[in-house]
Amino acid sequence: DQVYQFHDSEGVEWHWNASAGMRLIEQNLRPPMEFHPSDHGLDEAQLKRQYPDLNSGYALTTDLTKPILFIPFKDGTSVLIDGWHRLLHAVLKGVPFLLCYELTPAERDSILVLQIPPTEKPSLLLPMPQKKGKYQR
Repeated sequence: DQVYQFHDSEGVEWHWNASAGMRLIEQNLRPPMEFHPSDHGLDEAQLKRQYPDLNSGYALTTDLTKPILFIPFKDGTSVLIDGWHRLLHAVLKGVPFLLCYELTPAERDSILVLQIPPTEKPSLLLPMPQKKGKYQR
């Protein structure tokens, strides 16, 4: 299964099973919505800042008829967990919209694989104990 990893602004790392999310959509059919990239000011540079591993060449081979998948997140925002390359494809080709689905909060919670709280990064420079006395060879 495909698992999407996301770091929020507070440093929490989230992992959702995007494949399981698409299976939920198939089991609980609902009409797709339209996602218009231009309504969100999305361009190639912004998408690659958000998802540095996007590959433009691969993106152009993706199927734009397959809907992308969002989950509801904090403060009314949504997170794209499946379809980044399709979204880039649409942006590169000037496609006005993609079909999309958004899971319910309960569905989102059911596909959460892992949540890792923020941790302090260990220092690379550790204090060295100081020895007292004369240096000996």
